[in-house]
Amino acid sequence: MMSQAQKDFATGLSLDHLSEASFLYEQRLGLFDDPELTWQDLEDFEQRFEPHIDGLVGGGDLALEVCKQQALEGDFGELHAAMRVFCRQNRLDLALEALEQIDPEDKEKLQAACDALKYELPEAWQNDFIWLLRDGNPKIVPILAEVLGSLRIPAGKELLQTLQQSGAETAATSILALGRLREPNARTALFERLQHDNEAVRSVAALALLRLGETQTSNYCLQFARSQNWPLLPLGLSGGRSVAPFLLDIANAGKPSADCLIALGLLGELSAIETLLGHLNNAELAETAARALHLITGAELYEEVFIPEEIDEDALFEEELEKLKRGEPLHPPGEEPGATITRLSQKPEAWRKWWSANKSRYDARIRYRNGKPYSPACLLENLESEKSPRLVRQLAYEELIIRYGIDFPFETDMLVAQQKQALAKCAEWIKVNGSRFREGKWYFAGQLLAA
Repeated sequence: MMSQAQKDFATGLSLDHLSEASFLYEQRLGLFDDPELTWQDLEDFEQRFEPHIDGLVGGGDLALEVCKQQALEGDFGELHAAMRVFCRQNRLDLALEALEQIDPEDKEKLQAACDALKYELPEAWQNDFIWLLRDGNPKIVPILAEVLGSLRIPAGKELLQTLQQSGAETAATSILALGRLREPNARTALFERLQHDNEAVRSVAALALLRLGETQTSNYCLQFARSQNWPLLPLGLSGGRSVAPFLLDIANAGKPSADCLIALGLLGELSAIETLLGHLNNAELAETAARALHLITGAELYEEVFIPEEIDEDALFEEELEKLKRGEPLHPPGEEPGATITRLSQKPEAWRKWWSANKSRYDARIRYRNGKPYSPACLLENLESEKSPRLVRQLAYEELIIRYGIDFPFETDMLVAQQKQALAKCAEWIKVNGSRFREGKWYFAGQLLAA
């Protein structure tokens, strides 16, 4: 039997494990979009996380009690770690108790619980989660839907039922799950959601329908693209060559959105180059224009720039606030806090010089990705590249499904080891099937589109 001193030591050790695991989880979330890190760099944080979960699992009932307490009272990182322990200990009762206690408005805790279950859900719990979805408890339905969809657990019937009873936010989660599952019986309900008054719902409904290979979706999106933003990315992911002039009209009329420029980059149509070059002069759109140009050309044009640290006015002294109001610098020259990063060049002259020297290598009759005729292999290159930001990787995955009909579970927030396994499967599929598709041509649902 443990003495009180031993219990206190074990409790303290468990709290230390939870605290360290929480820190690593929060760090990992904050680094997803760090321009100085690659997606594979996150594996270090994931590997450092494991010993703490192992320590908690090995801590027996006392550690489990600490996890139960901190899942309810601790921060979102501690909730995440505790939920993963519950999964490994097969304690569905504790997991559900923790889910019930999450404030539906606490987005950080909701995501932390979702992530834990996506990484650790025991197979034995899958049917329980489907039954819970049927019960329709509004507090946990969004979590259940996201987990079931991400893990591709067949719950299409239940998700459709949930969709019929959902408000906008829960509807979006259910629609995303139906799209991930490519649930064939969801077509009618998804087309109805294309007319929803919430643009986020319309956007995810369009994406889900494209994953299902619904050819009418692009035509529907075209009806609203001039007045609304939500159809633009779906058009870039699915449209044929005829969509490019339409998007170019939008890009050249007034102030286009970032989604419009990215959609042009996804299409890979050379006629967009001049328009994208022009938007490099717009400070608000230069980063997106450079990204779209890089998607098409693959030009390795990078620059080093100093990014000043954001000023927290609440942390400034009164004298510093006065300086700020007068527009005076807060620090001597060369001592301003910040970081120097490497990014795609946003200099119009650099891009124009490169394009002038290289455009003769390109054929205006075909589409391009990474400077090569568009193909499944190019999309895999986007997924594997350590230079690809998270948005580009996620969109490349959507393109593989929508353009070529490949279907393998993948999310950019998966653990790195899981991503590597998924990409190996993708590479094998392309090795076997890639030759069926003509390079540089427009496809939808595996079928060649008319020019």
